[in-house]
Amino acid sequence: MKIDLIKFFKSADKVYPFNGEISPDAFDSKNDEFQIIEPIGYSGAIYKVDGSYIINADIQYKYETKCARCFKNTVNEVNTSFSAKLEENHNPTEEEEDDDIIYYEEGILYLDKYILLEVTSSLPMKTLCDENCKGLCDKCGADLNKERCNCEDDYIDPRLEKLKDFFLDE
Repeated sequence: MKIDLIKFFKSADKVYPFNGEISPDAFDSKNDEFQIIEPIGYSGAIYKVDGSYIINADIQYKYETKCARCFKNTVNEVNTSFSAKLEENHNPTEEEEDDDIIYYEEGILYLDKYILLEVTSSLPMKTLCDENCKGLCDKCGADLNKERCNCEDDYIDPRLEKLKDFFLDE
């Protein structure tokens, strides 16, 4: 979305509301683990505050990925937001760049870039199909959510191995 800030800067209005959607195709994930499955919705406002401009945006999207434990496809919905100060772009160096500042050029704010950055940073490290997902058996591969396997769990932590002989006399 392209927002013309010049009109807002010259007006007496203190709030500039906005909303819209970004096509899922615009999200270019660096890996194939996550797929945005619906348009990314956003809404927010730009506020005049003591000679400065502050932007707040709420973002909603759905993504599909595999469960980290059982590898079934799962769909999750995420609600995230960001807040930042608006500043004229002066080609900041990497040292000067700040997550709390959004830059506009010649009175135009290209909002999609910042929304897609927020979507990327809000994706979880690990997604589960259910909080109680038991995953797969690491020996036979059985889905422990659907069935019990008959594999023996004979693994003993080497740090505690001496303790197994402690109760043999009983």
